[in-house]
Amino acid sequence: MSSKNILNSESAIKYFIVQVIASMLIVAAFLINFLLNSFLDLFSIPTQLIFDSALLLKMGAAPFHFWFPEIIESLNWMITLMILTWQKIAPMILLMNNFNFYLVSISILFCFIVSSINGWNQLSMKKILAFSSINHIGWMLSLFLINQSIWLIYF
Repeated sequence: MSSKNILNSESAIKYFIVQVIASMLIVAAFLINFLLNSFLDLFSIPTQLIFDSALLLKMGAAPFHFWFPEIIESLNWMITLMILTWQKIAPMILLMNNFNFYLVSISILFCFIVSSINGWNQLSMKKILAFSSINHIGWMLSLFLINQSIWLIYF
């Protein structure tokens, strides 16, 4: 097995682990909310924070971006483009329907700060794209705070 295939496999496993952790947080938010409230209402603050954090983790938004550039760096271009675009649609739509304003606002600020600082000193095209993606996540989040239909045009 070549070293490139090993890197692809390792990145796929890391991506899978991050997505599983985020999915477990979503399930935990539903279970905690159901146990505390006896009905499925995600508007309670603790469960909404867990749910929104898990969705931000799934998208690779700052401050939950720690895994994103490293995984993007070692994947092939087709999978990279899929993760940079297609994989962000479902979490973004779920987040758009029910979000904590303060958590999303903090994430927007972190997206702009992290992507601008880390994007400047990169030599790898894939890492530049990863930090650009984090920046655009910040723009998309800020757009659906303003108007959700504008987000659809931007995406």
